[in-house]
Amino acid sequence: MQEQIIEQIEDKLFKEGFYKTTMDEVASELGMSKKTIYKFFPSKEDLVMAIARHFMGRMKSKILPALNSDKNAIEKLAELINILASAADKISNKRMEEMKKHFPEIWNEIDRFRTKMMFENITKVIEQGKQEGLFIDYPTSIIMTILVISVRSIVNPDFILNNSFSIVEGARFTFKIIIGGILTEKGKKVFNKTINKI
Repeated sequence: MQEQIIEQIEDKLFKEGFYKTTMDEVASELGMSKKTIYKFFPSKEDLVMAIARHFMGRMKSKILPALNSDKNAIEKLAELINILASAADKISNKRMEEMKKHFPEIWNEIDRFRTKMMFENITKVIEQGKQEGLFIDYPTSIIMTILVISVRSIVNPDFILNNSFSIVEGARFTFKIIIGGILTEKGKKVFNKTINKI
């Protein structure tokens, strides 16, 4: 039942707003009483957290196969950007701002999730790129720290709202600048072929 509630109400909340939508509206949309909803989600924040975790789980199920495929490191990173781009249809700049402002604990969990995903998975792709001769052999820990700090700073409501970028544009520019700075001559050729797919 929890899963069913999340799947039925997720689109409405992403579209109309987590903070603005009332539990009365949620109950009306689901065709059930608030009492029933509160059995599974004792507060609105619990419901929003469940939706955020559901969304993160879905992202993880798309990202991990992409990063564990047989493609070269640059193609894997390009595919990652495209997965994020498809997710950005749901996560508008407004939703990000709303999450950070009204649900800071949930925003912190999202931030921890993306930081962990980057460190645990993109680290392997950077190492792969070095072995393939696509990336210069700079220390992976430094590359990853620059990447993570950049993503956390740029794909962030404060930055997005104060600059004329969408979330996807911010992520794409970050990727191109950082990966562009670690490419070997061989890597540049592969990158130039791949860049049009991003």
